[in-house]
Amino acid sequence: MPGSPERNDPTSHPAFARPRHPAALLAFTLVAGVGISFARAPILLALTAIVFATLALNAEGKRPRAELPFLGLAALLFLAHAIISRFEPHATLAAALLSFRLLALVYLTRWAVKTFLPGAVPWLLEQPIPTRPRPLALAVESARLSAALLPMAAREAEAQTLALRARGIRAGGGWGGRARFTAAWLLPFLGTMLRVGDALADALLARGYTPGKRRTALARAPWTLADAGVLLLGAALAGALYRGF
Repeated sequence: MPGSPERNDPTSHPAFARPRHPAALLAFTLVAGVGISFARAPILLALTAIVFATLALNAEGKRPRAELPFLGLAALLFLAHAIISRFEPHATLAAALLSFRLLALVYLTRWAVKTFLPGAVPWLLEQPIPTRPRPLALAVESARLSAALLPMAAREAEAQTLALRARGIRAGGGWGGRARFTAAWLLPFLGTMLRVGDALADALLARGYTPGKRRTALARAPWTLADAGVLLLGAALAGALYRGF
């Protein structure tokens, strides 16, 4: 109807209710992820994990109690490294950094998938990439196709969980019960994602897919001062994590 947004207008997606340029949000996630990967201060890294966990759970509509199995996995990872090193101080610190880094990166990804990534993917696929050298072109193309699959993977993971609960399959008591539930969830999920990946590859080939070519033609989203602020925030977070003050 007159006045309604066009179908291929990126600002019509709910993630753009308050317009933010996709490049700003993607760059924030990338820069924050790099900062988390090189962080050296356990306390600051733990606080970052808490912040992104809060944002991710709020976006997913989940309660903190639902994260206990995943937090238990991070704790088990820490204990395994600490026990192997006989709780040597430097090795124990490294194990704590590894666990906090895992939590922060996972929650950062989950927050991105649930908020802006579904709306940013069309813009990302619309961008041209260099076709030479070929290894670089394939790497960039693989990265943006992986970004396109992330929202689909998140929806499929939720669907698998709901399907198991509908059949009366829930995590039992203790580590054994949780391991059986994880196995019952993981195997169908992996099979479905393999089929989805094959279907996407077939669809691209049927449409004359060529690495580096644009997938869509979208209207350009405006770049604002708020977008620049998002980039500065990401850079400040990455710098603080790296310096570990």
